[in-house]
Amino acid sequence: MKAIGLVFLYDRNEGSPQEVSSNFFSHFSNVTENLIFAKLMELQELKEILDMKRVYWGGIKQNFLEMQDDETSLGKIAWKVFTDNSGIEPSEEVSSLIYEEKDAPWKFTLDACVIYE
Repeated sequence: MKAIGLVFLYDRNEGSPQEVSSNFFSHFSNVTENLIFAKLMELQELKEILDMKRVYWGGIKQNFLEMQDDETSLGKIAWKVFTDNSGIEPSEEVSSLIYEEKDAPWKFTLDACVIYE
């Protein structure tokens, strides 16, 4: 499957997508590198995603921490964020890396989701 987008999910209590993404910017390359090392996407796919500006942020307002154990719900939310913002209907397959707040240098839990065509 080909990766066609990235969606970052976080607890909306951390701030608006614009605030959170600008504070996270310095960590973006480390996270995308981890997605490539985990074989969730290829470097060329990342380049295409960035060129097409298919990186989106979704703040989850309710039950964010409870959802961390439910990959299906996270995948559905990431799929919806991608579809709503891009107008593209991808496959239902979504892969993700979850960064726990205690381990993340940006100090909040983040789900980095890869969307496939």
